[in-house]
Amino acid sequence: MNIPQIRMPGEIDLRSLGIGLGIVVFLYMSVLLYAFFFASSTYDRLESTLANHRIFLIAAEETAIADMVHTHGSGDTNNTLSDSQEGALVRSPLSGLTEDTDYGKLPVIRGHDSMTSFKAYKRPLVSRAGNQPSVAILVADFGLSPKTAKIALETLPPEVSFLLSPYAQSPATWRELARRKGHESWLNVPVENKDITHADPGPAALLTRETSDKTVAKLNWIMARTTGYVGLAAFNDESYLMGQKTLGSTFKSGLERGLAYLELNPASKPYLEAVALNSGIPYLQADSWVYTNQGKNSLEDIEKIARQKGIALGVVPPWPNTIKMLEKWTGTLEEKGIALVPVSAIPDVLGNNTLKPGDRTVSSQHEMLETHNLEERDHIEPEKEDTPPPQYRPEVIEH
Repeated sequence: MNIPQIRMPGEIDLRSLGIGLGIVVFLYMSVLLYAFFFASSTYDRLESTLANHRIFLIAAEETAIADMVHTHGSGDTNNTLSDSQEGALVRSPLSGLTEDTDYGKLPVIRGHDSMTSFKAYKRPLVSRAGNQPSVAILVADFGLSPKTAKIALETLPPEVSFLLSPYAQSPATWRELARRKGHESWLNVPVENKDITHADPGPAALLTRETSDKTVAKLNWIMARTTGYVGLAAFNDESYLMGQKTLGSTFKSGLERGLAYLELNPASKPYLEAVALNSGIPYLQADSWVYTNQGKNSLEDIEKIARQKGIALGVVPPWPNTIKMLEKWTGTLEEKGIALVPVSAIPDVLGNNTLKPGDRTVSSQHEMLETHNLEERDHIEPEKEDTPPPQYRPEVIEH
């Protein structure tokens, strides 16, 4: 039998060893230096590409919200209507526009003057003249990423509206920070749709197979996450038909509280239009989701729609690159002859209830913006301190 002979080297080649170790050290140092200088931009690029299919985990976040509150002030409970910051909208919640329930504060129509949350909390239409083409922009999932929310607050003009996520930590804080900057807020209602297996709408989503009692309980939990929003928004598709009776009555229970409805799906049939109009509140529908400057689903598309229809509504995902894109684009609208208006102003624009050339306009940087038809006896109701989002437990909210 031939047994292979294994020869052991008599000595190690120190030169070769040194070269090898040097190469390894060089590679490690290159990786560390790259991470040090480019980690932030790499993260932003990854976030912008992966955020299409966000999965919601209901748990307390460790965020920098406390720093934001320290910088801009917290939602204290004194009854001053206006914030001291120039350009701020009136604070919320206003007296008589909420009721205390087992879920928390829910919006109601005020009895003595029929004031609604939509009328009280919307940003006034102050920057449009005549029949000027107008665009409205809604930034989705506001507050879900504190980093992106902070960028949006610091860079976007006050006419841009925000869509609060019920899964955000401390949504009342984000709502009030937005109002201090002049932005109105809407509240997102997660619902079942055909992409539910790819984009999880979270445990509070309204599902077609659930009973009306359960979906109403979920909606109440969502609405009680904060106050001061002008309406509800949801992304519906043909899945709605599988639970039309249940979902229709569920949304009716919310819209009858004086909230407008915004359909986030541009391709959706107006399933809830009759529900909204029968409740005496506006029904709005997005024209497009916006991801780029040019091409399909772009800001260029929104401009074209505005020139054709007079008004266009675009929904923008809350990615760092789209926020930067919005900041640059909004700065070009005046020279293009296009007005930027809040989402709630769309019914006014469509009804030609707008400013005429030469009428006074308001710059959010120079004066306070009062809400509509405030009375001398209006005051701010106390609101509980913000807490991390509770674990969603159906047994807690079902009765």
